[in-house]
Amino acid sequence: MSDTTRRLLLTGAALATSAVVLSGCASSGTPSTEAADGAISGDVLFYDTSGGTVWEQLDATLFANFTETTGVTVTDDFNESPTKFMAAAEAGQVPWSLAFLPTVNDAKTAADAGYLAKIDTSIVPVDKLVEGTYDDYSIQVGTFGMVLAYDDDAYDTKPSEMADLFDTAAFPGKRCFFNNPQYGWTLEAALLADGVAPDDLYPLDTERAFAKLDTIKDDITWWDSGSGSIEAFENGSCDIGILWANRAFSALSENGFPMAITWNQGGYSNSTWAIPADGPNVAAAQQLLADVINDKDGQIAFASKVPTPIPASLAGLEPSDFPDEVQQFLPVGDNVTGAIAQDTDYYQQNLSDVLDQFNRWMAQ
Repeated sequence: MSDTTRRLLLTGAALATSAVVLSGCASSGTPSTEAADGAISGDVLFYDTSGGTVWEQLDATLFANFTETTGVTVTDDFNESPTKFMAAAEAGQVPWSLAFLPTVNDAKTAADAGYLAKIDTSIVPVDKLVEGTYDDYSIQVGTFGMVLAYDDDAYDTKPSEMADLFDTAAFPGKRCFFNNPQYGWTLEAALLADGVAPDDLYPLDTERAFAKLDTIKDDITWWDSGSGSIEAFENGSCDIGILWANRAFSALSENGFPMAITWNQGGYSNSTWAIPADGPNVAAAQQLLADVINDKDGQIAFASKVPTPIPASLAGLEPSDFPDEVQQFLPVGDNVTGAIAQDTDYYQQNLSDVLDQFNRWMAQ
């Protein structure tokens, strides 16, 4: 077992929490029969660590448009974490032609190990993406926000910063937090509430964060899945907390719950799409990336249902380009002015230690 695979086995369970749990249907990717004129065919088997509504809306929008244009189909293969992909790539047995990896550092790890193909910029127009949201081997997608959310009917004065989450006098009621610190913004929220400046968040002062969390520990309701986070609000288990922005949107748009959010002092992070070096249909995957980047209407249609834009940031795309009801939940443009990018390098280097400290604190 390589060091790469060993690290992914250690963190796979934590990374899985960013996915929406849904059983996918696995199949073998159909090899490309790329013609001399550059035409593509076959199937792109998609290693999907998101699943659920994300896959359903991709299949209905961006992927459907790609299939209509090219005739190439996209088949979903849901996996909770990147562990299976890394192991298969190490063994040289990769059936997938496109991989949805949960974090930027997953893609970096895979690229460093030689598991990814370079993006062909003669095909894929990366110049249309915002600088810093792509590299030689991947494009960033599916930005997810970790935001302060609350029942809009519960408070006359509206919460506006993380300190309000810890102020049980001004904002009474149970608090909802995710039981995974990396994808819950739990430690960052505690430090921000305790007066740490955004520029000084990392490396995390975990001792200080846990001390701050101690002040509301008895008032915390822990959620362990995206659907569970919404249910906690809807069944009255909490009135305020930290949610993923797309789940807050679902609560409002699909369930009619009076959910409101603020991006101020919230966090955001990106997933990535990458092409496996040994994938059976690399040519079609390159064209798929190109078509997705060029399909602005498809991007808007997707993010109107799942406000985690794909690609993460197209140059010139603003919240006002989207329907009114989804605009406040989108991690783009002015919405994220007061939000903070999560330091994925920090978590790559310290995740096992942070999880150990968090689990021991939870058990106290």
